[in-house]
Amino acid sequence: LAIPAGGSVALKPGSYHIMFLNLKEPLKEGTKVDGTLTFEKAGTVAVQYQVEGVGASNSGHKSH
Repeated sequence: LAIPAGGSVALKPGSYHIMFLNLKEPLKEGTKVDGTLTFEKAGTVAVQYQVEGVGASNSGHKSH
């Protein structure tokens, strides 16, 4: 995913998004999960994900 210097990209259902596969346990709605995004030139950035229920963001992408 190319992000220009000084630019941004929104990660959201129905568009660019992140999927978590092979989780050791289910995520619990209403909790937060810490993670890291790794960029080719900018290195790593700590992020925190808010766990929402399926369809909570009016997702057109309900199959996963």
